[in-house]
Amino acid sequence: MWDVADQNESHRPEPGTNLPAKPHSAEVVDAEVVESAVVESNVVAADAPAPAASARPQQPADDEEFRQYHQFLEFQKFREWQQSQGGDVAPPPAAAPPAATPKKPWWKRALGLLRYKLVRRLIYLLLALLLLNYLYNSLTTSFFGGSGGDNTGTGSDGVPIDSVPVKSDNPQQAVRGVYNWLRGPNPDRTCSLFDATGKSGFATAHQAPDCATAARQLHGQITDPNAYANPKFDHNAVTIVGPEAQVLGCRMQVNGGPRLGSFKLTQQPDGGWAISAYTLQTSSCGG
Repeated sequence: MWDVADQNESHRPEPGTNLPAKPHSAEVVDAEVVESAVVESNVVAADAPAPAASARPQQPADDEEFRQYHQFLEFQKFREWQQSQGGDVAPPPAAAPPAATPKKPWWKRALGLLRYKLVRRLIYLLLALLLLNYLYNSLTTSFFGGSGGDNTGTGSDGVPIDSVPVKSDNPQQAVRGVYNWLRGPNPDRTCSLFDATGKSGFATAHQAPDCATAARQLHGQITDPNAYANPKFDHNAVTIVGPEAQVLGCRMQVNGGPRLGSFKLTQQPDGGWAISAYTLQTSSCGG
């Protein structure tokens, strides 16, 4: 056994002899492998075909988005074709004008004014004035008698109003009407309360050529029209006997103008009373 060992030892190289070159270390081998792998990857990348310059866009997953995208592409193609033909891009259609608002009826617009306080107050004032005017006319007609016609001086049949006596419901109302018409703007209408004989007596008593002139003369002597239109009758101022009546001026209280004389009245076929005689003095009053 020792011999075998010696033989084996005899084959060992002697020191100083040429030894084979040492192999590269593991690190160097690993570095060379890495470098070769990088080179190979670069070669593979160079051999691979280059990507297309303009890749087709990915189709949207949603159907609605794809439809819109397809329409957009068609519109782009249409614009390119229209520009190639020398035309302009067609503008989108104009929006339809808004429908006209229907106009409110006139009565609704009029009622809308009532929401203003000033308008309501004016309406209230107008209604109050109309009511007062109606009441005044009613009271005047009730106490002083109506005019029997309009202010033009003629009745409904064209006859002058002076020739148509005004119907009074009672003798006191007829005499009060004389005072009322004398203080008014048209004193001539006082004569409508007289019949023909009464007009003549009234004109003679006041030394005037006719009844209208006498009425105008008395109108000029009135100082307080409102007070003159409301004379006061004593309890024994009016006497009625059958179809005739007498009103004594001396038994009346008159303010604001001249006191008139005494009146004789006659009841007419229609039931009204007309002044048939007039005098400034009467012996019935005494002292």
